[in-house]
Parts: sequence; structure tokens; C-alpha cells
Amino acid sequence: MKIERLIGIIMLLLQRELVSASEMAAMFEVTKRTIYRDIDTLSMANIPIYTLPGVKGGIGIMPTYKVDKKLLTVEDLTAIITGLSGFEQLLSSTDIKKALLKMKNMLGHKNQLPAASISLDFSNLAMKQEFNESVEQLHLAIKKQQLVALTYIDRDGNQTTRKVEPYHLLFRNRSWYLQGYSLERQDFRTFKLSRVLELEVSAESFEARPFILKPFQSQASPPFEMTEVHLIVDKIAREQIVMRFGMTTIEPLDASHFSAKVMLPNHEAGYRFLLHLGAHVTVRKSGDFYEDFVAYLKEIQSKYD
Repeated sequence: MKIERLIGIIMLLLQRELVSASEMAAMFEVTKRTIYRDIDTLSMANIPIYTLPGVKGGIGIMPTYKVDKKLLTVEDLTAIITGLSGFEQLLSSTDIKKALLKMKNMLGHKNQLPAASISLDFSNLAMKQEFNESVEQLHLAIKKQQLVALTYIDRDGNQTTRKVEPYHLLFRNRSWYLQGYSLERQDFRTFKLSRVLELEVSAESFEARPFILKPFQSQASPPFEMTEVHLIVDKIAREQIVMRFGMTTIEPLDASHFSAKVMLPNHEAGYRFLLHLGAHVTVRKSGDFYEDFVAYLKEIQSKYD
């Protein structure tokens, strides 16, 4: 859009002394003639832009304006580049690559990116290439307002085929989610992409209906009651307990162990969480949870007898 390009030109010129029309045209993917029209528009808006002819010439903005009206500092751009670089690891879209390149170009050749005090690294996430491709497909479908067909397995193991109007992609807790309108359910739904068996983007477009981003809920409230469970955890399991339940649930027991009181469902979902901690956690012997958990362990053991 033109207004976005005009803002981008101002931001670029605030960081660079001179930029050639050719470089600017390539950066914003327009013709040189369009760039010169944009410069005329900015001049009419009293932005003090000037041009210098010649090989070493280019387009610039008056230094006094830079001092008084500077929009983004090098530190600001560094923070934006850090965020975009992390996001690019999750979604390698053309839009993000272009935005990242523009931000880096705004620093100019003389202003090299300073050593960052913070960085983002998602490289260890177990994401297969085809999974990233699905995210990119959905991202493009959202932009073009194209319907998508999902072959989906819900958390209870039921397989269905859904036709969905895609509206929003969310990355949360190491997983991608699609929020969209299910034509079968006639309501908005959230789909976890790791549960999608097949994804097909339709050539059929849709007219976007009002969509409001609501607080995310990974699943509906469980149909079973939560039970307070007393645990003894070692230093290895402590991290997992703190990350899921917070610091207030745990206290030192001795030099190597901690006592924790957590709320878990007396259900397979709660048992699986404890099994994830392996031998680094012990359930204190009291209440129905302990008895039911032991019975669950015996059922598992029976499959290996």
C-alpha cells in the first residue's frame, strides 16, 4: 500500500544519509518513477526531502529533521530485527524476509548491527519441513481468504473432515494452532496443526466474517475434577513443576529434593504428566489418586509381561 511505502521511505531516510532511487525501488518492489512520485508526495507534505544528482548522489532528508523528528534509533531497529529473526525461524514467509531485509537496510552500511544483548533461537524445535510448509500454506490462505479442508483428529481420537475459513495462526507452547470458522459446526474453532492429517487449500474464496481474537484456550474444560496431589521431586523434575504450576507450589525438602502440592486430574491426562517426569518424581501414598495411578502403572506393565 502507498501509505505503508511512504512511511517506509521516511524511516529509511532517517537512518541513511543518501539512498539511490534504484536501491529504493528494488527495496519496495516498485519502479523508479513510482519512487519519484512518492518523493513529490512527501515534499508536498512538508517533509524536507532533497535529491542530489550524479553517481554518488541520491535521495536524502535534511539533517535538522533527523535530529528533531527521528522515529527509530539503531537500538529500536535492533530490537525489531531480533524479533523478526526469531519469527523467521517459525514462519519462513516472503513477507517476513522482506521486512527483515528492509529493517537491516535501514541501518545502512556504516551502521552495522551491534552485538545484541538478547536473541531468540527456535532452531531446536522439532518441526519437520512439511509442517513448516503447512503453516506457510495457511498463512497464504488467510491473506487470500481461501477456504481450507482439514482432515483432523481431535483430542479424543475422532477423525473428521472440516471445511474452514482460516483467520488467524497462533504459535503457543511449541505448537501451531489455526483459528477459523468451521462451516460444518457453524462456529469459530481452534485446530492444533499437529492433529491435522491432511491439508488442502481450496481455490474457492470466502467473504470474511467479523473475527475477534479471543483469549486462547488449548482445550475445553476437562469433564473431570482436579485433585490436589502431593509429590516429592528431585532437582531435575523441579524445573517442569515450576514451569507448569509456578514457584508457590514447591518448597525445599532436603539438599536434593523438593515437596510440591499440585492440582492434577485423576485421569490418564494427569498420569501421563507424571510419567513424563519418569523416576524423578514420587507420588505420596494417600488418597484415591495414588491408588488409581498405581493401577494405571500396573495396566501398562501388564502389556509388557
